[in-house]
Amino acid sequence: MPFYRKPRSFTPHSLVAEKKAIKNGVHHAIFTSRFDKYVGDWNNDLKQGKGLFLTYNGRLYEGDWYKGFRHGYGTLSNTQTNGTLSLEYRGEWVRGKPEGIGWRYYANGDVYFGHWKRGMHHGYGKMWYGNGTYYVGYWNMHKKKGLGMFVQVNSNRYEGHWEKNVKSGLGRFYHMHTGQLQEGCWVNDVCVKSKMSDIITRQFCDLPTECPIPPEELRDSSEILEKSKLWLSQKIGNIDKQLQYCIDQMY
Repeated sequence: MPFYRKPRSFTPHSLVAEKKAIKNGVHHAIFTSRFDKYVGDWNNDLKQGKGLFLTYNGRLYEGDWYKGFRHGYGTLSNTQTNGTLSLEYRGEWVRGKPEGIGWRYYANGDVYFGHWKRGMHHGYGKMWYGNGTYYVGYWNMHKKKGLGMFVQVNSNRYEGHWEKNVKSGLGRFYHMHTGQLQEGCWVNDVCVKSKMSDIITRQFCDLPTECPIPPEELRDSSEILEKSKLWLSQKIGNIDKQLQYCIDQMY
């Protein structure tokens, strides 16, 4: 009586169909359930290589992919109401976020160029603000930290240390309209101790001081600081040593 024997090497049709469905190589267009569109390279059902990804709300990424993430070099753009594309970011990516060196164009007119880490300004970078101001220096997770220079709209500028987006530490402020240089120490964006002097181009400024500041040297600065109410009030807290160091550097 004939009977059916299952072969030793048998692959179910469901597994065969599943393997055929895994995307590898180049596909013309793949659409998601919410009508996002991807055109590019695949590897084991993951975006990898070169590809273009257009979301349903008009965001377009063109560049490198690795294991399903934007990874390598790429550009990110937004579709405007008139159908044109507005560039948002161009530069390096790591696992879906800007990291490395790149340009960022903000909707309010700000432009940043520099180093990134996990999608935030980190390291050395430059920022052109939409209101006409400018900053160049170091950042720490989207905040100014370390040495940096900030130029105001009226051309006055600060050069020195920053902490958590505010002036903090030893610095110099150039009053370009009056022709004076202010050197001192800042705490929480406020100058707590400084000395003023004229810059070389004072007479060529817009509103120069009527008379130059005479040169003057302060004697026994340490003894004066020990009797200073401002200095004594600053001796509590972690800022004391930094403030003392800043003031010592001035004399």
